Amino acid sequence: MSAPKHLLFPVETITRELDYRLALAVQAARPDNRIYIGLHETLMRLARRLKGGVYLGKSAIRPHSPEALDDYELLKERGFVFVHFDTEGAVYPGDEPLWRKILCERLDPRHLDSEDYVCTWGKFQSQVYREMDPACRDNIRTTGHPRFDLYRPRWRSYYQEDARRLRARYGDFILINTNLARANNQWGDDFVFSPYNGFNPEQLDSRIHAVHEWAYKNQQLSHFVRLVHRLHVVFPDIPVVVRPHPSEAPDFYRLVFKGLHSVHVLHDGPVAPWLLACRCMIHDGCTTGLEAYLGDAKIINFRPVDDPMQQLFLPNQFGVRCKSEDEVVDSLVELLHGNGDRTRFDDPDLIDHRARRLLHNLCDDAFPAMLAVLSEAQAKVDDTESVSDLALEAEEAFFETVERVKQLLRPLSDRHRRAAAYARAKFPGLDAGDISRRLQRLQKMTGQEVDHQMVSRGLMVVESR
Repeated sequence: MSAPKHLLFPVETITRELDYRLALAVQAARPDNRIYIGLHETLMRLARRLKGGVYLGKSAIRPHSPEALDDYELLKERGFVFVHFDTEGAVYPGDEPLWRKILCERLDPRHLDSEDYVCTWGKFQSQVYREMDPACRDNIRTTGHPRFDLYRPRWRSYYQEDARRLRARYGDFILINTNLARANNQWGDDFVFSPYNGFNPEQLDSRIHAVHEWAYKNQQLSHFVRLVHRLHVVFPDIPVVVRPHPSEAPDFYRLVFKGLHSVHVLHDGPVAPWLLACRCMIHDGCTTGLEAYLGDAKIINFRPVDDPMQQLFLPNQFGVRCKSEDEVVDSLVELLHGNGDRTRFDDPDLIDHRARRLLHNLCDDAFPAMLAVLSEAQAKVDDTESVSDLALEAEEAFFETVERVKQLLRPLSDRHRRAAAYARAKFPGLDAGDISRRLQRLQKMTGQEVDHQMVSRGLMVVESR
């Protein structure tokens, strides 16, 4: 019997990516493949022991460093078809020329082989990459993002149990999602102004853009802090949940909201149950504004600072727009008294046509399109080699031991300590019980049965039963 074809699904941020990766794995599992879900670094270590498969993700070619191809070349040496799929594919500031520039900074498709693929969020991204005439031009496919499919009525029950628990605990709460990592970064300002984060002090455009964004986000941050204090005064008995972006430092918010008994700073689990459970969601330029719209939530787009080149176009298309704290309070009064119907806040007929070109999910489902790409890519894989489960478990146990030793040494270096804390916040580890519960829900919803194996906190395997 030949070895299975290996599908590698990297996860960078568990709360943002794990659910759709699991849903994709359940639907993609076949008798002739084996799906590995885990950290990119873990999957790359695994790839050295495997041969023949498909890698679905972006991390093999790091954004802001599209010329760094070491991981990509390793995958190609090991017989993998690379399916590029970016976690940031359409939520960009400014206008179309800037969107094009950002897309090209995140990927140069001319580096890809003719057998590779690019899955895009929408037709705009596909057009930008096709115009570069790469060898894989015919394999640039507009799929949309499966993460957003989970808000459609067919999939929404996946989150209903978690949403009920949140409503039971917090009642009719207001959710505030922030996207202010430039101003309040968990890793500090030395990360904000670093090449890894797209800042090059030797290039004028890069330097000016980073400084302008930093200044803009600091203004936003101050307005959101003032807004929360205002809401506590006007609506003292209504809970307010502040959910920082995964890259932000939550301790800052805990400090500035100290003493506000109805304000909770939390980042527990994926955002979807919170959006489905809340009475209203407030944001400015956060992808969750788009998710809230797809999940039929009430949305207030609080935009206190007017800078068109810093505004995130796509998520700000939805919800009532408020420029001041007074406008937010008035809109909340309307919503909390049940007078604001969805048409008042989100009329589908008024969505800018550019939004539909940026995100295919506004037109059609993403899961079927991405599954078709995976099937097509897998069909190109012939020669395969596997590693035994025993050897895989032993190797992962060794690296987990090495990681524990590193954790003992990291307090000696402030930079390494903060970097490790930042990484743990995004990927605290796969929880076996939680994974089992989520897979049970997905199997019940799809009617497809799978087996799974927890190899380590950073790696799991899904196979067709």
